[in-house]
Amino acid sequence: MTKPEAISGDESAAGAPAGAEPTSTDSAWRLFLRNRASVVGLVVIGVVVVCAVFGPLIAPYGANEIDVPNALAAPSWSHLFGTDDLGRDVFSRVVLAASVSLRVAVIAVAISLTVGVILGMVAGYAGGVLDTALMRIVDVVFSFPVLLLALAIVAILGPGVTSAMIAIGVVYIPIFARVARADTLRVRQTQYVQAARGTGVGTSRILARHVLPNISGPVIVQTSISLAFAILSEAALSFLGLGVQPPDPSWGRMLFDAQGFITDAWWMGVFPGLAILLTVFAFNLVGDGVRDVLDPRQRTLLRNRGHERRPTVATTAAARTDPVPDDAVLSVENLVVGVGPRKIVHGIDFHVARGETLGIVGESGSGKSLSVLSATGLFDAPSAYVTGSSVLTGTEIVGAPASRLRALHGTRVGFVFQDPSSSLNPLLTVEQQLTEGPRRHLGLSRQQARERALQLLRDVHLPDPESRLRAYPHQLSGGQRQRVMIAIALACDPDLLVADEATTALDVTTQAQIVDLVAELQRERGMAVLWISHDLGVIGRIADRVMVMRDGRVVESRGVAELFDDPHDDYTKKLLDARPLLSKVEQRGHGASTDKARDIALRVDGLGVDHMVRGPAGRVHVHAADGVDLQVARGRTLGIVGESGSGKSTVAGVITGLIGSGQGTTVTGSIRVSVDGREIEAIGARGADEALLRRRVAMVFQDPAASLDPRMTVAASIGEPLRTHRLARRGGEIRDRAEKLLSDVSLDASFLDRYPHEMSGGQRQRICIARALASEPEILILDESTASLDVSVQAGVLDLLAGLQREKGLTYLFIAHDLAVVEQISDTVAVMQHGRVVETGPASRILHEPETEYTRTLLAAIPPEVPARA
Repeated sequence: MTKPEAISGDESAAGAPAGAEPTSTDSAWRLFLRNRASVVGLVVIGVVVVCAVFGPLIAPYGANEIDVPNALAAPSWSHLFGTDDLGRDVFSRVVLAASVSLRVAVIAVAISLTVGVILGMVAGYAGGVLDTALMRIVDVVFSFPVLLLALAIVAILGPGVTSAMIAIGVVYIPIFARVARADTLRVRQTQYVQAARGTGVGTSRILARHVLPNISGPVIVQTSISLAFAILSEAALSFLGLGVQPPDPSWGRMLFDAQGFITDAWWMGVFPGLAILLTVFAFNLVGDGVRDVLDPRQRTLLRNRGHERRPTVATTAAARTDPVPDDAVLSVENLVVGVGPRKIVHGIDFHVARGETLGIVGESGSGKSLSVLSATGLFDAPSAYVTGSSVLTGTEIVGAPASRLRALHGTRVGFVFQDPSSSLNPLLTVEQQLTEGPRRHLGLSRQQARERALQLLRDVHLPDPESRLRAYPHQLSGGQRQRVMIAIALACDPDLLVADEATTALDVTTQAQIVDLVAELQRERGMAVLWISHDLGVIGRIADRVMVMRDGRVVESRGVAELFDDPHDDYTKKLLDARPLLSKVEQRGHGASTDKARDIALRVDGLGVDHMVRGPAGRVHVHAADGVDLQVARGRTLGIVGESGSGKSTVAGVITGLIGSGQGTTVTGSIRVSVDGREIEAIGARGADEALLRRRVAMVFQDPAASLDPRMTVAASIGEPLRTHRLARRGGEIRDRAEKLLSDVSLDASFLDRYPHEMSGGQRQRICIARALASEPEILILDESTASLDVSVQAGVLDLLAGLQREKGLTYLFIAHDLAVVEQISDTVAVMQHGRVVETGPASRILHEPETEYTRTLLAAIPPEVPARA
């Protein structure tokens, strides 16, 4: 239940200077050698390969050298593995048979791997009719039993080694095709693939550079398994007399010859059987090792495994500076947390009392989440260690056995994490997930647990709780899913509720509702709350005390009103100054926008987007956009705001070509884009017009971690649009251009060889901006591009965007749900609700003198400058 980002993402990169080198230079080969099991497998395969290549030099006798007087001789120094019924040396035959068995397995799997992966990727990426047709053919082949199909192919082609290789290769094609298709369906929906499509990267290049590397893990595992089974299949065919023909040696044929001598000459079957077993096992071990070292994120964990894991123990703490109240629910003293050689949390103290809310704030990588996870017993990672003391309702957590922690989690402490979509099990209904804890920990019956679940949904104000119990997570909105997560956390009446960035993924109105809900539930239940956030504005609405963390240390801990009024530490002042506040932004003049009314860079007229969705009641039309009219002048910024589901991102998807008519989606209206002195209709653009749009209209997505390919370095990510649009050809030229683009976003050349997980969130978003600028766009669409960033990092990115606009004359379409952020960068603002534009005009008027009640609601949801407890 550990949050992976806590150790592999921002935590690892936090606090590093912009030009810092990665902490380890271990090569993939060195990391592979650290995996002892994989090294053992590699040694075994090496022995088999040596036998296959140099068999005639190793074998003391010929494969068919008959010595009848010594028939069925037991193993001895003269015949290490004994002899068979014709007096042939079993050791020599096992060694010489390695060549045949290995050749058959490798060639057969190469056939099935190549054909199967190509079929699976094409079917999964294309979807629709092509996917259905290809996979139905694969299913027909897959429906036949493997051995029966292989026998049928060999019967047609005739017995022999070549026939065996073809037969085995064909029967394993469906397996590879299904594995490749399943993972391709996942990868094609990722933001980094969407970003590549929006840049204009061709399908074949996307499949080769993005899809194939990111499905390689399951494919490698399947390859190792298939190599093993290919050897077994060859053995089975040879056993039946359809594979390797006598007198040529084969491990399978040797097993066939040994069947009549199991009791009298056990060695005839044991040694070729061991050869098959060891080779199969070795391929599996090597496959696991190769899969890990090819994944940059796994390589980071492997580096940590190179360090001895220190014990997680409770230690005697030094005298703490802050007194612990008698009613403290959680008391933490001298907490130290580290992973591998790096200490992340440096001996911190904190506590939270019953009925109190402690807000923990800091930038990504400050150690706030890791501290709480360690203090509550949820953190576990390779080579990790935790020392100090953490007492939860009288129970020591640090060093506690797993059984004691399982008893505490849910009953004494409940957790609400950032993304409810990934926190909820997509395969279980809300009722199943809500009743699991009470039935396990409280011993309730099914009916009692169901009644408790209903009451919990009423407590969190979820509408129509009866029907929601039967719903799956994907059938709920983001705010509803988070309410369900809160209900699950409260299901066993915990003394402590931990909310880890519980509102970061939500729009401002839903965020305000969740904050109010938690405050109400806290007053009713008297529980303690630990609220972790990077946003001091949210903390000001929920917390009684605030603890500010930086680089794994507590820099300030005080009452919320005192800290906001008179922050002592410069870092706290920096966080407060970075908050987006409407009152801090001067009124923007919008006369320039009027003067440039004739120079419109982007005009949207009557845009409509309908999706055909299959529901319980049959097909339903969903209007994602309905009659949307927008325009933005060249060199200016149009901010589009609204709650989740208002249609903001749909507009961006149509402009960039990521959403178009087809497969249940209908797009109507007109989008005219003026680039390179030409006006192009974006809807349905093809050929040269489409290529020009993909170059001159670029997009930056919300989550920088998701929109960068985890298996591509920064240089490769930035170089991709340069190659696609032929702006640079040679490797050296591409790298020089990439270095210049990094300089434009205030990063140095040392980042070129880093992978996304080796950078902080702000650094990743700067990389995304650099990639978007690589194609020399005139229009840049920023879709919630600062929503997932710390407020201080967000302020830096906004300043960067403003500077780039001044320098390059860029036109921005800035999509966000936070109106305070929108005002800082926008000249004009359009407010969207339920797929329609309900209000549009100059930012100064819309955000200070709104005409619609909906806009006023959005403005009211912005956290106030002065803290006000919900």
